[in-house]
Amino acid sequence: MSVPETGNVLSIPAYQPKAEDATVELEWSQTFKTRQATYYIVPAKNVTKGNADVMLFIQDRFYKDESNGDHIGKIPGATKDGENFTVTINDHFQYGQKNKQGEKRWVVLHDKGNKMFQHRFMTTTVQGNAADWAKTLANQFGAGDLASQVHDLGSRFVGDYLHTF
Repeated sequence: MSVPETGNVLSIPAYQPKAEDATVELEWSQTFKTRQATYYIVPAKNVTKGNADVMLFIQDRFYKDESNGDHIGKIPGATKDGENFTVTINDHFQYGQKNKQGEKRWVVLHDKGNKMFQHRFMTTTVQGNAADWAKTLANQFGAGDLASQVHDLGSRFVGDYLHTF
């Protein structure tokens, strides 16, 4: 499995109503308040690395409404080709991963003011109501391993915040 990196070009399917089957509601605590956001699980392709699969979480306002100023199509350099957006990974994106070597790295496009631990994405995906294909993809990116280790607070994977590219 290839590791997405800064400068890689992603092909991301544009929003379609069937995307509603692959959403997760994430909840976390930040500055003593409970916060919540909806994310789409999107099966992107890393064009730079031979169309390798990329697990991508996109916060709803960055994906669903193309007129929104935060939409993926508004990222500098983004283009839309038919039913896909082409965008280069830059500091608009964050990522989570299994370890410092980048194993099983997955990508997030969202409000970077949302400060949550990486495990929130994966455990919510496999334990929630997301479509079966999204759960299968999450498991390929290590969600099953993570879900069984969540109780271990010493785990680097569980205790890490997302990283910015």
